[in-house]
Amino acid sequence: MNRTTKMIGIAMLACICALTFPGAAAFADEGMWTYDHPPLKLLEERYGFKATPEFLDHLRLSSVNAGASASFVSEDGLILTNHHVALGSLQRLSTPEHNYVRDGFYAKSPAEELPVPGMSVRVLVAMEDVTAKVEGAVKAGATPAQAREQRQAAITALEAECAKSRGLQGQVVTLYGGARYSLYAYREYTDVRIVFAPELQAAFFGGDYDNFTYPRYDFDVALLRAYEKGQPAKVKDFLKVNPEGAKDGDLIFVSGHPGRTERLLTFAGLVYARDLDYPFSLARIKHSMDVLNEYSAKGPEQARRARTWLYFMANSYKAREGEFRGLEDKALMAKKAASDGNLRQAVAADPKLEAQYGSAWTEAEGAYAWAKEHQNDIRYKMTFGGRGMGGVMTVLRYPAEMAKPDADRLEGFHDAEIESTLRRVTAPGPYYKDMEEVLLADELNTLLKALGPEDPFVKALLQGQTPEAAAHKAIEGTQIGDAAFRRQLLENKGKAVADCKDPLLDMVRRVEPTLRENQKLYRDKFGAVLEDAHTKLAKARFAVYGESAYPDATGTLRLAFGKVAGYPFATTLVPPFTTFYGLYDRAYSFGDTGDFALTKSQEAHRADLNLATPLNNVTTADITGGNSGSPLVDKEGRLVGLVFDGNMESHPNVFVYDETEARCVAVDIRGLLEGLRKLYGAGGLADEMVNGKR
Repeated sequence: MNRTTKMIGIAMLACICALTFPGAAAFADEGMWTYDHPPLKLLEERYGFKATPEFLDHLRLSSVNAGASASFVSEDGLILTNHHVALGSLQRLSTPEHNYVRDGFYAKSPAEELPVPGMSVRVLVAMEDVTAKVEGAVKAGATPAQAREQRQAAITALEAECAKSRGLQGQVVTLYGGARYSLYAYREYTDVRIVFAPELQAAFFGGDYDNFTYPRYDFDVALLRAYEKGQPAKVKDFLKVNPEGAKDGDLIFVSGHPGRTERLLTFAGLVYARDLDYPFSLARIKHSMDVLNEYSAKGPEQARRARTWLYFMANSYKAREGEFRGLEDKALMAKKAASDGNLRQAVAADPKLEAQYGSAWTEAEGAYAWAKEHQNDIRYKMTFGGRGMGGVMTVLRYPAEMAKPDADRLEGFHDAEIESTLRRVTAPGPYYKDMEEVLLADELNTLLKALGPEDPFVKALLQGQTPEAAAHKAIEGTQIGDAAFRRQLLENKGKAVADCKDPLLDMVRRVEPTLRENQKLYRDKFGAVLEDAHTKLAKARFAVYGESAYPDATGTLRLAFGKVAGYPFATTLVPPFTTFYGLYDRAYSFGDTGDFALTKSQEAHRADLNLATPLNNVTTADITGGNSGSPLVDKEGRLVGLVFDGNMESHPNVFVYDETEARCVAVDIRGLLEGLRKLYGAGGLADEMVNGKR
C-alpha cells in the first residue's frame, strides 16, 4: 500500500506538470470532453482515428442519463446500465415477499416489466452556446451576489423557453468555472420499467473488500426499458453489440455523465477540501454507517430495509477516502501550488490581464476564509433531515416558491424543473417509520452535541424534548411517507400546506427560515464569490494558454477515450481482462462464503459456462463518479463493455489525471452476453442486444 501511494504521487508529478502548461490541453488519455468540442486532433494524433460528426452524433444520441449513465441497446427502448444504478429502484419495488435486491429480477415477457414510479431518463438532443446571453444579463457594477442572480434569471428564462418553443427539457450548463455557458436540450422518457437485474451478490461480488479494486469479477448489469404511450419506445439511435469484444490495446470510447472533478480548483480550494471538507464528511459518513449497521442488526427485515443505503454509504466513503489520500499527497499539493503560481505570474506580467483577472485568487481565498468562519452554519444549518424526510422540504416550500416569479425561485422549483420535481416527490415508495425514527434521532443528537442545547436552531427542533422523544413524536404521527398524502398537499399549488399540522412537517417548518437564510448567505458569500473568481481564472487560462482544454465534469454528457490496458502493480502485472475462471477461483479460495459466496445461479450453471469468457476488463479512459453505467464503445461505434467502477488508484483523478495505475473497470460484453444466456436463461435479452430489436 505504501509503495502504491508513492507511485501515485510520482505519477501525479508528471501529470501536474501538464497543469503548469495547460496549452498542451491534455496528458495521455486524459479528458472528459463535451460533444460540441470533441478531442478530434488528439484522437487523430494518438490513435490515427478520425471521429466523424456522424459517429459522434450517433454515440451522443444513444447515450442516456438515468440518474447516472446508461445507453440504448435496441430499437425497442432497451436500456443498459449498472445494477447499482438501478439498485435504488429495485429496493423501492421490493417487499419482504419479493426481494429483488437479494434475488434479482427477470421479466420474461413485456407484461412482466416493472414500472418504476417517478423514474425518468433523458437523451441530449441539442447543444447551444449561450455564454453571450447569460453574461449579457449582468449589469455593470454588479456585486458577485447580484451578478449571480442576474445570470440565474437569464438561465431560468432560457430553460423555460426551451420547453415552451421546442418541447424539450432545457438545462444551462456552467463550464470552465463560468467562462462558458451551454444550453443542453433533452428528450425525456417518463415511463421507465425494469427488465432485468441479477442478484446483488453477483453484481457486487467481493463486497466492500473488492470495491474499487481490480482484478474484479462483478456482473454489475441491469436492463431497463423506456416506454411511450404504453408501448416500448422506438428509438433510432442505439448501440449495436460487438460480440467479439475488444482486444488488449484497442481504442475505446466512454460516453457518460461524470459527476464531479476539481482539476481547475485553486490551491486554496484544495487546502480547504483537505483540511475541512473531507475530514468532516468522512467522519459523518462513517457515523451514519454505524447507526444503520446497528439498526440492521435488529433482524433480517431491518437489514433488508437498510441494505441499499449502507451500500451507497460504503461506496461513497471508500471513494472519498481515496480522494482524500490524493489531497494528502505533498507532491501533488506542491505542484498544484506551483501551477497556480505560474498562472498568477503570467497574469501579473500583463497589465491588461492583471486588471481583468488579477483579483481572482484573493477573491477565492476570501470565500474560503468566510466558509472557515461559518463552519457550523454550513455543516449543520443548511440542510436538515437528509434522505429520510420523504420530500417534506419540497412539500413545505412548494406554495411559497410557486408564488414567486420564475427567476426568483429556488433550484428545483423553476418552470422548466417543476414537473420532474413533483413527479419524484409524489412517486410511491416504501417508508419505514422505525428506520426513519432512528435516522432522525441520530441527526438531532448530532445537532445537539455540535451546537449545544441553547442554540436557537436546536431549541426550535427539540422544544424541550430529548432527541429520541422529538424524533418519535415527529415520525410516529407523520403521514408524509404516504404518496397520496403528499399529492393531496400539493394540489392547487399547495394551498393545504399552510394549515397542515403534520408533526414532521411542523418540525421542519420551525427551522425552515433558518435553513433558507443560511442557504442564501452561503450562495451570496461563498458560492457567488467563488463563481466569479473561477470565471476570471478560467478566462485567464484561456488568455494565457489557449482554449483547447476540456472543462471539469458537471454531471452532464461527456466523451472520454482510451485503450484496453493492464498495468504494473507492485512487482507484478495486472491483466486487462478477468474471466469466469477467476470468479470461481476467488470464490473457492475464500471458502465460498460471505462476500465471496457464489449465487445459486453461479453454482447451478457452472458447467454451462465457457469459463474462459472475459468477464471484466480495464481501460485508460478518464472517468469518475457518475460514469457508472456508461457504454464502452469501439471505434466502429459498437458496444464492447459496460463501465461500472474505477480502481482505487483512480480516485485522486478527481484532482489530477494519471494513467500509470488508474483504470476504468467495466463488464466485458462477452461476459455480459454469456451471463445472460447461461446463468439467467435470459437469451431473449441477449439476442435483442445482438440483433438490435426484440
